[in-house]
Amino acid sequence: MDRPLQIMIVEDEPIIAQEISMVIEDLGYETCAIVMHASQVEAAYEKHKPDLLLMDINLGHGPDGISLAGNLMKVKKTPFVFVTSYADKTTLDRAKSVQPDGYVIKPFDDRDLQAAIEIAFSRFEQLYLEEKREQNENPIDNFLIHQQLFVRHKNRLVRLQPEQILYAEAKSNYTQIITKDQTYTVSSHLAIIEQKLSTFGFIRVHRSFLANLMHIHAVEEDTILMNDKSIPLSRNARAELLKRITQL
Repeated sequence: MDRPLQIMIVEDEPIIAQEISMVIEDLGYETCAIVMHASQVEAAYEKHKPDLLLMDINLGHGPDGISLAGNLMKVKKTPFVFVTSYADKTTLDRAKSVQPDGYVIKPFDDRDLQAAIEIAFSRFEQLYLEEKREQNENPIDNFLIHQQLFVRHKNRLVRLQPEQILYAEAKSNYTQIITKDQTYTVSSHLAIIEQKLSTFGFIRVHRSFLANLMHIHAVEEDTILMNDKSIPLSRNARAELLKRITQL
């Protein structure tokens, strides 16, 4: 089963925290933690490993949200969005120094928050890729948040583990990702999906198909059987596939 985006809320006002939680759950995401005290933020971050942070700036006693965000990103980079009523130049300049992936001014509506969350993920990925390129690393193989993928489904982002995927199929200018229980449509071409999944045991078995080796039950002359599904196997891909599987 897919798992919605896990979001940690850092907000010192209980009523506002619950309101934010209800909004994000109405949008199809999940609240993995609500933290109201600055002293508890780092421990909660380590425990829950959120996919995204929604961080207030003014948290009462202790360090503010800007300082906390800077410290957390030194531990592990995660997309984060400031949700605050502060919009003065001094606060904005300080906030920019820690490079947030979004900034939402209270009060906000559901669409504002949903847009901020999705833009935050997109921005985070782009910055990550640029950083890896500058370091001469392979960004595609390394970029997975907590080793999981995110795809859009029913107007929300959901999390998939690579092992859940049976295969991916190219459809003109988009790709369908097939799991045992669900089909997801993504706007990326199959070649991009292949780059992201190749280190997880996926192999191109046909011009239009990418298969997960762990789900292959049988290999016939021109067909692969996976659970109750079959997909085509090209002649050229068959030779490469046989190299990748163990035969007794």
